[in-house]
Amino acid sequence: MTLNIAHRGGADLWPENTLPAFEGAIACGADGAELDVHLSADGELVVFHDETLKPEIVRRNGAWITARTPLKSLTYAELSAYDAGALQPGTGYARRHPRQARLDGVRIPRLSEVIELAKSRSDSFQLWIELKTDLLHLENGADPERLAEAAVTLVERLDFVARTVFVSFDWRALSRARTLNPGIPFYATTLPQTWFGDSSPPPEHGPPPDLAAWRAAHAAGAPWEAGFYARDHGSLQGAIKALGAAGWFPFWPDITAETAAETHARGLKLAAWTPPVEVAQALVRRGCNALCSDDPVALRNIIS
Repeated sequence: MTLNIAHRGGADLWPENTLPAFEGAIACGADGAELDVHLSADGELVVFHDETLKPEIVRRNGAWITARTPLKSLTYAELSAYDAGALQPGTGYARRHPRQARLDGVRIPRLSEVIELAKSRSDSFQLWIELKTDLLHLENGADPERLAEAAVTLVERLDFVARTVFVSFDWRALSRARTLNPGIPFYATTLPQTWFGDSSPPPEHGPPPDLAAWRAAHAAGAPWEAGFYARDHGSLQGAIKALGAAGWFPFWPDITAETAAETHARGLKLAAWTPPVEVAQALVRRGCNALCSDDPVALRNIIS
């Protein structure tokens, strides 16, 4: 069985990382939702993608914001004053998600609210909780270990351990979560591997403007890999196995016949983030046990 995991709750259909998105994902029959968490200034785990408020999706008093204020500098009460229910017309993000519903009065939720929603609406709906940090500039977001500590404490307190999967590009957070509760499975997320090759990544792989800095950090031994480097373990999957992960969670084009075989040979599960629905069947054939899609409705119709 391949799990249908709604990326940010289903960003093609509903405002990302909001309660309406998670309600929609549950109602459409998805198996779970992926979401991103950060710590507010007063220590609340809040659900939002970036480390800063995102002008493309955030309004205040009806107007689109212009400043990218760090979440860590705002209390949850202050964050609650913003509306995250609609995409700003004309932005690149709006063009990528033209079918996303426009809603008004939608708050940035706390992780505790999403967990309580999942518990009230389903007996099995999973949350793939991404422990989000700024990989190149750690000071811009939460400390990875503190973030992991807060997340583990919350899912234990709310009795949601059995339906939690941790994911993160920052393996320091995953390593800390494993130490605190080895019973919570986690998948090691990875950036597009073309970012770290010799040639220019294709535009659809989203290369950052400071690609040279990313490549330099990776070549020196990326701090976000927590000391688990592919060169020391025979392969990327070998490093992920040594980390103690249950699986590998790459950008979908990085799943080839060869990388899938290596993943399974290491005894790891395999999931893919943001594959278009037209490649879903091919990824299932390569042994993906979960697909994290912006359109869980279309995915359900393909893999069910």
